[in-house]
Amino acid sequence: MNNSVVEIDAQEIDRMLNNLDDAEVKNRILFDAVKSGAKVLQETTKNYFRNAMGDAATHYSPYIRKPFEEGVTMKGDKSYCEATVSIMSDHRMKWFEKGTKPRYTKGRRIIGYAKSKRNQLEREGKGHYTGSITGRNFFRNARQSSEGAITNAITQSINNALNKIMG
Repeated sequence: MNNSVVEIDAQEIDRMLNNLDDAEVKNRILFDAVKSGAKVLQETTKNYFRNAMGDAATHYSPYIRKPFEEGVTMKGDKSYCEATVSIMSDHRMKWFEKGTKPRYTKGRRIIGYAKSKRNQLEREGKGHYTGSITGRNFFRNARQSSEGAITNAITQSINNALNKIMG
């Protein structure tokens, strides 16, 4: 059994894809390639998230019923031949990506309803500081650092699929 590997440049890949007659096979090859690139981005994002958050990244999330890092999701759409990587499966990740402004409570004690505004609580005392979150930018950094790896994964996936078809 011969296990030779053939290296194909990008122009050769384009030419071979154009020569394929079956559009369904071509779409499957391209969709699998896009998915493999998205998986690379997903894993890179999880690694950056683990590095930024430490032990909190593996904490069980009651919102998604998985570890917090599993909020980085990848979904593919065959009809459009696209795949998306999102951090919004767990909405809290957005706050750790972008950060928050300093936040304060409205007041110390509720003393009743305001007379001028309907259903507005009237408070006395000054609100206190509840904190802010500094942005970790793990998703942005993962996207920037993995551009080459994503391109390589897509090219390698197409190359492997074409090698299977061509023999």
